[in-house]
Amino acid sequence: MKTDAAALAREFAADWFEAAGRPDLSRMVRDGEGDDFAEVRSAARLLTVRAERLARYENALAQYADAEFWDDAFPGGPLALHDRGEMARNVLEGRPAFFHRD
Repeated sequence: MKTDAAALAREFAADWFEAAGRPDLSRMVRDGEGDDFAEVRSAARLLTVRAERLARYENALAQYADAEFWDDAFPGGPLALHDRGEMARNVLEGRPAFFHRD
């Protein structure tokens, strides 16, 4: 498990076990002894997928926020003119911002 996902997954699973009336399992997970529990593994997978998706969104937003993306001085016009929302569509469809089928 990735470190951030692992810590968040443990926290989520421990809270779930606590709410389910299993403080013993909650304590084990909080102590890092329950990484093999299905609840921890499932939460880590979910968090990893969400983190990867968020990273793609942030990458595309950073591209759109870059002043050079809108700079009219580039030969052929600003990159935004050529993009026409392609990066956003790629990211929304689960692909990297720059995805070409060439």
